[in-house]
Amino acid sequence: MSIKRRGRKIEFSSLLMQGSIGVLLALSLLIIFLIIFSNRFLTSTNFFAVSRAFSLWAVIGFSQLFALVIGDLNLSVGAIGGLSAVTAGWLFQSFKFPIWIPVIAGISVGTGCGLVNGLLITRTGINAFVITLGTASVYTGMIFGFTHAIPFSEIPPSFKFIGGGSVFGTVPILFFIMTAIAIFLWFFFTYTVLGRRMLATGGNRDAARLSGINVREVTLLAHLFSGLFAGVSGVLYVARLGSAHPSIGMNWLLTSFAVPIIGGTPLVGGATSILGAVLGAVLITLISNALVLLRVDPFWEQFFLGLILLIAVGIDRVRAVYIERRY
Repeated sequence: MSIKRRGRKIEFSSLLMQGSIGVLLALSLLIIFLIIFSNRFLTSTNFFAVSRAFSLWAVIGFSQLFALVIGDLNLSVGAIGGLSAVTAGWLFQSFKFPIWIPVIAGISVGTGCGLVNGLLITRTGINAFVITLGTASVYTGMIFGFTHAIPFSEIPPSFKFIGGGSVFGTVPILFFIMTAIAIFLWFFFTYTVLGRRMLATGGNRDAARLSGINVREVTLLAHLFSGLFAGVSGVLYVARLGSAHPSIGMNWLLTSFAVPIIGGTPLVGGATSILGAVLGAVLITLISNALVLLRVDPFWEQFFLGLILLIAVGIDRVRAVYIERRY
């Protein structure tokens, strides 16, 4: 099936191979379904809750996206986010610092964890899967050793407002933060030298090396950025929850992969779609929202999330085979 426009023939199937188009189609169908079967879907309260949730999931997905772009994985995203969260919470509660100090400290911890991941991967030559699996356990141990499973709950109201406040009563502040980050990442991967080098490294490491790209440095920086955005996610989660709980990050792993993969970032690296990742976060959030609105047992949420990830991986494989056959 094809469509013709101004003398140019555009294959409809190729449009469906693009991550953003496929997710947008799935989103449209799901939204229509929810409008028909739930009278609570279009309420301002539900819009605020959904927007706040998918904004955080998008930032978490951006963290994993940096590892995927170069063809790596980061299994420690949740642990890094959790460690960043409790660091910020501890500084808020114990020292009553101004907001900017705990925020910068939490993000710095995340960046430092990402740097450690990158150094271990580049210096040892061990696969990122193995390294980040190990560091995830290390960072999680640090969280519980530091907190003894007790949350830091004395968070200043001004910081909580970032996670719970809104503009015009319906659009959460977190949405604007996520949008600003998304625009920055789009610019980064589209126009900066480092962003293009990350994409080239993920596309073909040997070719990138032969073209003069320092692959080890690019890998190190990709994991550093992955840790940085995991740290940002952890700090924002504290603002949303109003406390720094040691369990923050525990349920991030599957979703951190699902968001960029559903959005069109291939597992083998070399390409990405920031818009697709945002739409992937929206899709995942709406599926969880649908379970609530339709009164489906919430214990099935993890089942559906895993199923979505499997479907996304399958689509990624179909897309890769399609591209190989076409070119």
